[in-house]
Amino acid sequence: MRKFEILVIGRNVDIHETVLRLINKNEAWQATGALTDEESCRLCKEKRYDMVLLGSGIEEASENKLREYFQSINPNLPIVQHYGGGSGLLYCEIMQVIEKLKEINER
Repeated sequence: MRKFEILVIGRNVDIHETVLRLINKNEAWQATGALTDEESCRLCKEKRYDMVLLGSGIEEASENKLREYFQSINPNLPIVQHYGGGSGLLYCEIMQVIEKLKEINER
């Protein structure tokens, strides 16, 4: 079974590592992390992701640049802002995207 691939972008190393660990606990998900815009763009160019999760701390100009870049590579790539709030909220954010993608694929 192919895992749901998530690119996680953050600025705070400790929070970023926690988010990656929480996502990778789910056997159906695979998270890859990036801490810089350059690394984020390189990873997205090299691999197909099912979702991008933007963590807090990303400056508005960087976020806009990243969104534009990701959409140029894959206009259908879901990009979700994650503000924190614990593992339950993180799980719900990811599941909302998965459910929406399932609906689209069933059409």
